Amino acid sequence: MWICGALGRLPRVGASTRGEGTERRYFYGTVWAVCAAEPTLGLLWKGLPRSRDGDVLKLVVFVGILTCVGYWANRGLLPRTRPIVPGEWAISD
Repeated sequence: MWICGALGRLPRVGASTRGEGTERRYFYGTVWAVCAAEPTLGLLWKGLPRSRDGDVLKLVVFVGILTCVGYWANRGLLPRTRPIVPGEWAISD
C-alpha cells in the first residue's frame, strides 16, 4: 500500500488533480456508505436471531444501504460528492 501510494497509483495521491472530481466522488461515497451501513448492520446483528432468514435480511439491508448511498453519491446528493468542474469553486461544499 505504501509503495503504491508513493508511486501515485492510489486514488487522490497523484501529482495532478486530473480526474479529481470522479475520484473524490468514489472516495467520499465510500466513506458515507460505510458510515451508514456498518452501524446499521451492527444493530441488526445484535437484534436479529442468528438464522438463515435473519442472515438474509441482514445481507439485504446491508447491500440495500450500500446501493442507495452509492446512487446518492453518484448523483452528487451527499456532501463532498459533487464533481469538481473546471471554472467552478470547489470550496462550497
